[in-house]
Amino acid sequence: MAYSPRRLDGLRLRHLRLLELIDEHRSLRAVGMILNRTQPAISQMLKDLEYALDATLVARSVRGVELTPAGRLALQRARSGLASFDHLVAELGASQSPILRVGTNPALIFQMLPAAMRLLQADNAGIRLRLRTGLVGDMLQLLWNGDLDCYVGRIDWEQMSQSMISVLRHVPLMRTDLVLACSIRHPLAQREDIDVAELADWAWALPPADSHNRIALETELRNHGVAGPEPIMEIAADPGGLMILAREMEVLTCLPRFVLETHIAAGELCALDLPSLTLPPIQIGFVTLAEHENIDTLQLLRQALKTAATKKAVAD
Repeated sequence: MAYSPRRLDGLRLRHLRLLELIDEHRSLRAVGMILNRTQPAISQMLKDLEYALDATLVARSVRGVELTPAGRLALQRARSGLASFDHLVAELGASQSPILRVGTNPALIFQMLPAAMRLLQADNAGIRLRLRTGLVGDMLQLLWNGDLDCYVGRIDWEQMSQSMISVLRHVPLMRTDLVLACSIRHPLAQREDIDVAELADWAWALPPADSHNRIALETELRNHGVAGPEPIMEIAADPGGLMILAREMEVLTCLPRFVLETHIAAGELCALDLPSLTLPPIQIGFVTLAEHENIDTLQLLRQALKTAATKKAVAD
């Protein structure tokens, strides 16, 4: 039978929550007890859902029931939709201006996001942001689950599954270099004759070993025959902390170039001059789920970020 959107009309929210309960308990009887329904009633709910989606979502065996690959995809998309719906209910109940749940890399809080918010305030957009910061993978997973409305930051496309990539919409905003930095009082500051091998002799403050910036640094050092540094301090997802450590201590660190222009750097940090050591640039973008890309408030934020990025590029 050909798929028709009208087949979805008979579904209720409980049909979508059904998949999560089946995945967790692997028993229709157990799901029925939780929902206070008979097992035949749960079986009928499942049949209704499979009919609406025109797919087999659950496989039965002597061990119970489990989601098929189609069922797991449906569960992922249902989670995203339910999370967005829960956020809508809370937002409507608050009777205030809309809240956008934004995931981001902490470095963007220093300049780009405040610049975008100033533009929105100037236009009286009445939008509020609820920010969450963290590692790229964590933020994109929250977006995919429906716990975020958008993500602003770098994207590691090569580490993402095709199923995730296919439902995302990405708008490039800006590019920045990844550089080695230190205090202007550090012995290596302002030197133009630094050999890459010298870097192993100095103390470092770095993000964790699984972070993109740390991996990029260690890869480039290995390309020059230099072992990756063993930092005396590690800080996860906090470029501000790394800047403070580099400013106050005799340590080297690795940062996006644009954060050296912020008030936290306060003119006390500089990028090292190492023409032979080339770290990959960072592409900053705006990402949302395909079904959310036309939401008015998201479009306003996206445009404000694009304008802020353009103004920064002109200023630079």
